[in-house]
Amino acid sequence: MVEKNVTVVTSTLNVDAPFNEFIAARGLFSMFFSLDQRFPFYDNVFDLVHAVDSLGEGGRQEKIEFLMFDIDWVLRAGGLFWLDNFHCVDEEKKMTLTRVIERFGYKKLKWVVGEKIVSFGKSQVYLSAVIQKPVRVQSH
Repeated sequence: MVEKNVTVVTSTLNVDAPFNEFIAARGLFSMFFSLDQRFPFYDNVFDLVHAVDSLGEGGRQEKIEFLMFDIDWVLRAGGLFWLDNFHCVDEEKKMTLTRVIERFGYKKLKWVVGEKIVSFGKSQVYLSAVIQKPVRVQSH
């Protein structure tokens, strides 16, 4: 990414110093985020936001909505939101996330729902998606 003049900022829910050193050694800027915090960035500054499985663990609908507002805030028009292996505890959580995404008008480029066997025949549902932020015309 350095050769392409791209800065990568990644979040970690782990404040463990060796983990952050591992991230920094690969040329990434590591920041500690909690789902209870707002993103510390200006609006329309990123072309891609990548979120992984842990973003929704135990999250209520309100937290998912605030997270989506933040993602929408920092993404440029036409930017991509890559949701990677989001653990859907149940059908209701999957539908909640789907409704929130649809409310923002994002275009679904890739939308895959799958199941993984985790233990003793129990399965969990995961959602992976790449969606694109629409260009919105602001009225004055």
